[in-house]
Amino acid sequence: MRNSKLVGIFAFVLMCLLFSCATAQHGSYKSVSIAQPDETIEGEWFNNSFELDRIVPLETTENFVMSSALQRFVQFKNNLIFFDYVTASVFVADASTGKIKTKICRKGRGPGEWHVIIDIAFDEQNEEILVYNDYQKLIHFNLDGTFLNEANVNKKLYSEMIFYNGNLIFFGHGQGISIYPYLIDIYNLADHSWKTIGTKQKVDFNRRNGRSLVRSKNIWFTPTLDMGFHILDIDSMVIKVPYRLVVRNPLTKRIQKLHNNGDSRSFDQEVGRDKILYTISSIRETEKYIAFYTNRGFMMLNKNSLQIQSMWFFTDKYLGIRLYRYNAHDGDDNRIMFMVHSDEWLKRVPYPNSIPEHLKTQIENVKVDEKIESNPILVFYKEKK
Repeated sequence: MRNSKLVGIFAFVLMCLLFSCATAQHGSYKSVSIAQPDETIEGEWFNNSFELDRIVPLETTENFVMSSALQRFVQFKNNLIFFDYVTASVFVADASTGKIKTKICRKGRGPGEWHVIIDIAFDEQNEEILVYNDYQKLIHFNLDGTFLNEANVNKKLYSEMIFYNGNLIFFGHGQGISIYPYLIDIYNLADHSWKTIGTKQKVDFNRRNGRSLVRSKNIWFTPTLDMGFHILDIDSMVIKVPYRLVVRNPLTKRIQKLHNNGDSRSFDQEVGRDKILYTISSIRETEKYIAFYTNRGFMMLNKNSLQIQSMWFFTDKYLGIRLYRYNAHDGDDNRIMFMVHSDEWLKRVPYPNSIPEHLKTQIENVKVDEKIESNPILVFYKEKK
């Protein structure tokens, strides 16, 4: 009898060990639960963690006219690569001065053309811009805008992609309101092979604010209606969820149904009235912090203290302007970027503070013409040491 019990105990322990190993291989990690912070209108606290580093006015000419819908900023050496969703144009700008080096605008249905740009990525190894278009084609350009080649991707239609170590990572497959937010497809550019990670779990809700997929110190992604901060470890092919936000008022099925039925007005009214937090996006990781966006404003998590803070905007005293258009760029540079429109710059009221000489020079170099709508101004903050 005693031997029988020992065999049973041994079998149980062995089964637990095997289950534990299998779970680790599938990337199941215990998340740290963090409570949603109290809402604050202005974020004076941001100035305690980050300092103004660089002001980049994007060059405005008749040939370089942009909308405010600039997306997917990629930092590479002294280049900023991004695209304008409205004008369907790709730009390469000097990351220090904002001077436009390259513009790619090829509307049509022929080779190397598109009607809509869905997303772009930058192949750092070959120094090529990759455009994913509405015809589900992947189009290659070099940094001076020369069209190189194109190829069909697959029959799926994704919403986002990034480049990492010879691979393109595709996210956001689905149609209409139905998407697969836990499914990621990985395409190897060298051998044209595909790998898939995650689960084919469908969610009927397709409203996103900001970027779902961003690369900084890690590759972060945010599944729809999931408050987890997901890391894709492509080298080991696992998904980790180190943090999870615990919200006060989750989105109810009833309110979600308003959106799914096309009643966006009622959805927005009820979400605003009940202060419902239903989405996180645009995660950027620096040495000390995790910055991200929600439908309840910008938030930042201290990785050491696990303290989380919230704001709708903050005021830069050197610039004399409110900043609230956070834009998560790709690049491991310990910086956070905000966008400023030209009319906001014209209305700024600087505080009578002593401005460091290097910032004073940058501010003076911002030339905004009151008679025309100038291109946006990018403002970068770096983490304080």
